[in-house]
Amino acid sequence: MQALSVWPSKGGFGAVPQLYLDVGSSSCLSISTRNTRRKRWDLVESGCSSRNNAFLSVSNSLRFSCSGACWRSIRFDSKYGFSCLKLLIFSGLRRSSFDASIVVAWATEQQEIGNDLLIAESNSVDGLDRVEDNNDEEENGEINIESEGKFGMQEYARVDVRVLAQSLWSAKTADDVEEVLKDIGPLPPQVHSSLIRGFGKEKRMECAMALFEWLKRKKKETGGIIGPNLFVYNSILGAMKQTRKFGEMKKIMNDMAEEGVHPNIVTYNALMAIYLEQGEANKALNVLEDIQKKGFTPSAVSYSQALLAYRRMEDGYGALNFFVEIRDKYLKGEIGNDTDEDWENEFVKLENFIIRICYQVMRRWLVKDENLSSNVMKLLTEMDKARLQPGREEYERLVWACTRYEHYVVAKELYTRIRERHEDISLSVCNHLIWLMGKAKKWWAALEIYEDLLDRGPKPNNMSYELIVSHFNILLSAARKRGIWKWGVRLLNKMEDKGLKPGPREWNAVLVACSKASEYYAAVEIFKRMIEKGEKPTIVSYGALLSALEKGKLYDEVLRVWQHMLNVGVKPNVYAYTIMASVFTAQGKFNMVELIFQDMARTGIEPTVVTYNAIISACARNTMSSAAYEWFHRMRVQSIEPNEITFEMLIEALAKDGKPRLAYELYLRALNEKLNLSVKAYDAVVESSEAYGATIDLNLLGPRPPDKKKKVLIRKNLTDFCQLADVPRRSKPFDKKELYNPQTE
Repeated sequence: MQALSVWPSKGGFGAVPQLYLDVGSSSCLSISTRNTRRKRWDLVESGCSSRNNAFLSVSNSLRFSCSGACWRSIRFDSKYGFSCLKLLIFSGLRRSSFDASIVVAWATEQQEIGNDLLIAESNSVDGLDRVEDNNDEEENGEINIESEGKFGMQEYARVDVRVLAQSLWSAKTADDVEEVLKDIGPLPPQVHSSLIRGFGKEKRMECAMALFEWLKRKKKETGGIIGPNLFVYNSILGAMKQTRKFGEMKKIMNDMAEEGVHPNIVTYNALMAIYLEQGEANKALNVLEDIQKKGFTPSAVSYSQALLAYRRMEDGYGALNFFVEIRDKYLKGEIGNDTDEDWENEFVKLENFIIRICYQVMRRWLVKDENLSSNVMKLLTEMDKARLQPGREEYERLVWACTRYEHYVVAKELYTRIRERHEDISLSVCNHLIWLMGKAKKWWAALEIYEDLLDRGPKPNNMSYELIVSHFNILLSAARKRGIWKWGVRLLNKMEDKGLKPGPREWNAVLVACSKASEYYAAVEIFKRMIEKGEKPTIVSYGALLSALEKGKLYDEVLRVWQHMLNVGVKPNVYAYTIMASVFTAQGKFNMVELIFQDMARTGIEPTVVTYNAIISACARNTMSSAAYEWFHRMRVQSIEPNEITFEMLIEALAKDGKPRLAYELYLRALNEKLNLSVKAYDAVVESSEAYGATIDLNLLGPRPPDKKKKVLIRKNLTDFCQLADVPRRSKPFDKKELYNPQTE
């Protein structure tokens, strides 16, 4: 087995196999990066370049086949997936200085990873690994060996690794490799490593294993002169990771043990990478423990892969605690003292990586079906304790991951952090937050975000406007359904305060709420304000106002509003016609009711059961039972089936008007039609029969119906609405001045 010369370099641990070539004079020179000044390199052209300027020198036991010659330069080219090494022999140095000079410069072409954690050279795990020997560098191209036989005359022995790799492209066994390489002669060990790594990149694991088996065979044939060394083993492990073919991993490790090849930190890092690719994060962490038990010092790559293992397990707390332990050791000087790695730079990368891992874990938690919001909040708190703060981009991406109503707590916390720690925030993120707060029924929180846009920026756009208006509409609809007109007025005032212009939909919602609450005075004021703000009332607006006035028995006002509606060209609907029919019935103007029906027929609007119920109810309230009974028969003639309300109102009207027998017959008729009448109608029939001495069979009436618990709308107490809409409850009593337009008051 070839001996190794190992020494520290700025970029990491480097190891180069000793090369034995017959030379007339065995003088040689060993050069390292730290001990060699720039003027020493002026003797030759190194021709090498590296990001970290980590020059690796060979040992002093190199021997050359021609006297007075020296290695001029060794450099790498990069193309086609294979490493290119050129060895140029030159002469011209004075023999008085030295007979032969050896200068080896490895140009390390490092590949930058996507997450900016580490600079990867080979056998990367998601772009995080670094192979720490020069035989495991990630280069592309060919290896050319050029030699000069004598002074003034050059002879070339050229090996094109790219062509050589292509010739081995279909090799599947060691015999196939032997067929290709039998006439080429001995090759430097780094050629074998480059070929194996290239096959790994090209997903040709069969070729890599064939070459590896050939090297094992050659080791027996040559007595160890040619055979797999540590770098070849590391390269084959790296190829397994890249091709995701791990079946031979245990065999490779057993073979290393049998051959007495001791693994180095690169080997263990490769094992961690393979376990991570296999999805066995726990085994990767066990490898890290083995590294420490066997006396190796974990590299930055080892720590980064351990963090990645926690990421694969979605253990954000474990990753964070692990990093805190590393940081404490680093600050105490327990790690990072060696010069093999730039730990000041590597530690910054590890810190950025743990932040990214925590972000990824939190995002995974947020997109799961189960609610893990508390886990996210806890991890954010732990990150604060560890003095780790994600950037604005990470916070905003987490906000976008908040899509369920349970996430509003996390989203609000993230929004607060962005506002407190960063100057800017994305408008699209703010719009998403407004939408999410509305989904979670946190209307006031959504309004606060909109207010921040107005006060602190960025300027809200049409989407912001539409979202916040839609939230107001939801609140106004809730107020409308419950007849809570006071909250409707306050919401309109709040919209105007924030520069939001209420439209017909918003005004109508408040008008309907006033109508349900029988607040005709408030309805009139809201209607006036609507017109003053430049909004044109719709038929819904007029219908709500007519209903409110009708409930207040302001019949003259109803007629004026009705006439005004017709004058401005608003066509009545069935609801408006129904209100007018009820008004004229209450006044006993049945001729006008007939005109309403004629007008409905002319416009193609058919009366409904609600229309007839309104007329019958108006008759019942004004003790006109005969007229009510007449309209009852009329609706049957029009093929409009009465419902429970029709029978109940008519039965109550007849019972109060001293017609118990007729009321009794209607009750039995309703039972035959399978209608469920209220207890009020049952009691009216019984009480009227007793009062007027009518003989009825109570058994035919059936059992007394249960009381229908009608939900009473508590309009003075807003607790129910506040709980429904999740809005703050005002302690002050409602001020009627809120009804008026502030500009015209």
